[in-house]
Amino acid sequence: MKNHNKQNSENEVIIDADVRIINSDNHNDDDEVDLVRKLKNEILHLKSTNVYLSVNLRNLRERYLPYVLLVDDNYDTVQILTDIISNEYNVIDAGNGIEALNMIRTMGNTGSSIKQIDVVLLDITLPGMSGISLCQEIKKRLKINVPVIICSARQMKKDIINAVGAGADDYITKPFEGNMLLEKLNKWVKK
Repeated sequence: MKNHNKQNSENEVIIDADVRIINSDNHNDDDEVDLVRKLKNEILHLKSTNVYLSVNLRNLRERYLPYVLLVDDNYDTVQILTDIISNEYNVIDAGNGIEALNMIRTMGNTGSSIKQIDVVLLDITLPGMSGISLCQEIKKRLKINVPVIICSARQMKKDIINAVGAGADDYITKPFEGNMLLEKLNKWVKK
C-alpha cells in the first residue's frame, strides 16, 4: 500500500514512502509498539531534515536572490504581486510611503534588518506620502541609485509624465500579466 505524507507547512518536504502492513493473526502488541516507535523516530528525523533544508533554502535566497521593496497599501495587491515575484526575488513590503522611506534611509545600517534593495516597486496612491513624493525623495533628495518602477492603476499620460519627472525608471499599469512584471523587474535588476 502506498501512502503519501501531506505537506504540514510551507517548510516541509513532501516525501513518498512505501509502507508494508502485514495482516496476520500471529502479530502481537509488542510488534505494534515497535512499529509505532519506528514510525515516530522516522517522523522526527524527517522533521529535522525539513527544518535543515528550510534554513538552507532561506539562507541561499537571502544570499543570491535580488531584493524588491514593494510599496502598496492594498493587502490583496501585495499578496498577488508577492506570489508573482517571490520565486525570483526576496520581497520586502511596506504599506505606506513613510514606512518605505524609513526602510530605505536605514538600509545597510547597523541594526537594520534590510541590508540591500535592488529595485523599488511602488504604487502612486499611498497613505502618508504618495508614490511620486517617495520616488522624488529616493532619486533626487537621497540620490540613491536604485531602480524605481511605478506600478499603478492610473493610466493617464499626466500620471506617467509625473512619475518619470519624479525620477521613476519605469511604469507599469494595473492590471498586467505576471510575466510582464517579471520582465520589467529582471530588466532593471540586471542594470
